[in-house]
Amino acid sequence: MNDSAAGRRPPTGTGSEQAPYANQEVRPETERTSGPRPQAGRPDPHARADEATPEEAVADEETERGSIITRLADLQRSLGRFFARDRSMPLMASTLTMQQFKVVMFLSFAGPTSGQELARHLGVGLATVTGIVDRVVAQGLVTRHEDPHDRRVRLVELTEAGRRLTGEIIEAGTGGYVRLLRRLDTETLRTMETVMRKIEDAMSDLHAEETVTDAVNDVIDDLSPGVAAHAGEVAEDPAATGGLSRRG
Repeated sequence: MNDSAAGRRPPTGTGSEQAPYANQEVRPETERTSGPRPQAGRPDPHARADEATPEEAVADEETERGSIITRLADLQRSLGRFFARDRSMPLMASTLTMQQFKVVMFLSFAGPTSGQELARHLGVGLATVTGIVDRVVAQGLVTRHEDPHDRRVRLVELTEAGRRLTGEIIEAGTGGYVRLLRRLDTETLRTMETVMRKIEDAMSDLHAEETVTDAVNDVIDDLSPGVAAHAGEVAEDPAATGGLSRRG
């Protein structure tokens, strides 16, 4: 090997003869993708624009839930129209008006009920309910009898003929529903059963809440006359109002 080739070799010495940066660690530069950290309380300018805030996510979910519920309600109405023909057959064979039909169907689910409760359910006065019940009694579908726990209250209850009529109406719709279900595959039926169980649980919770509300309203109705009478006595008694009468 000639001198010119040897002159081109890199230095191999140690100590001060080495290249000045030979022992320094070379650190690769990392690519900065996130930029400087945002200060607390300030939005990150480098955050992705398509990431929704928690509030926006909740609003989007509520919007989606509303749309789904609307579609389910439309489907329920469609099913109702489909089954209406089956349910209407035994109803058409009777001579019940719509209000009379509501009475017998309510009694089929609620059992013996007072006239006051029927009036509340129908949204009419007690005198109106009395007339409706009289006509249904004349058809042999309901009867009146004393409440065994309170002889001052008269209960309205379905007769055997009334129970038979309401049973036919309910079963007529159920028969059509069963025929429809038989057209579905087994996996869909399993899914439907799971969903219907959840709906049943929600229905039970809702019924319990309404029962409590009705009970509170009943207590308020029972106490209202006494409260009003007591308020009148207080207004008449100057001592109860600090010597001041509320009259005048």
